[in-house]
Amino acid sequence: MQSLRLFRALVLPLLVAAAPVASVAPSAVAAPAQQQAGKVDAEYNILLGGLTIGRFALDTVFDDKGYTITARGSTSGVSRFVSDGKGFLKSSGRIVGSRVLPAAYMLDTSENGRRNSTVSMQMNSGTIVNVAAMPPLAKKADRVPLLPQHKRNIFDPLSAMIVPMVKGNLAAACNRTVPVFDGWQRFDVKLYYKGTAEVDGQNGSYKGSVVVCGARYVPVAGHRPTREAIEYMENNKALEVWLAPVESLGVMMPFRMQIGTEVGMLTIHASRFVGEAETRRAAAQ
Repeated sequence: MQSLRLFRALVLPLLVAAAPVASVAPSAVAAPAQQQAGKVDAEYNILLGGLTIGRFALDTVFDDKGYTITARGSTSGVSRFVSDGKGFLKSSGRIVGSRVLPAAYMLDTSENGRRNSTVSMQMNSGTIVNVAAMPPLAKKADRVPLLPQHKRNIFDPLSAMIVPMVKGNLAAACNRTVPVFDGWQRFDVKLYYKGTAEVDGQNGSYKGSVVVCGARYVPVAGHRPTREAIEYMENNKALEVWLAPVESLGVMMPFRMQIGTEVGMLTIHASRFVGEAETRRAAAQ
């Protein structure tokens, strides 16, 4: 299994399981009285069957203009299932009340030193106005066609990692369905609440309670239903994401993710997770 295909088919669907759903009522989270600016810095180890196969860093910056998320990562060919690969992803948008509104997304990956996949998307509050993905989807008779409605009210894989907090109800981060478009395929991630867990902070990282969500992958369009990887993901019940709160910023973000694969459990765990805010009084309207 190639590392980049592993990331796109298995890792990204679980990452986006953290996303808020567009149908959340705007009144569910009150808009802050003060403008919040700050950042969340996180580093993750990626393990397959207990063996470290890669790492990535996630930097999220919140300011007056909205948010910007940057992810950089790599895998190492330490087993026959994973090759050497690198990836760069970036997303930006706005948060209005309880809604995350994506505006731009890009992805650039390479394998064994050669460019493999690129995506560039521009969005208007989650509705795609322009998208270019390489390589393009091959024309196949069994591929479910992408229609205009599949590119409306969606989240890109990075914007989906920001979850506005609902005060007093951390479980609200689960029990929802998330619409996602990654440049090639449109799919849903159905979440459900499993419970909470405690994590011990190391090296100044987050220490405290996290919310544990189970997830199911539901392909919608752009996929080929007869492909083994699609069938496997549809039936995969070993999908889980842990969300850690960053109360000073009023958001939650992934602390740990796991995906069951045919060759062992794929685990993505934060080795560093630090959020900090700078509170600035909003300018008078």
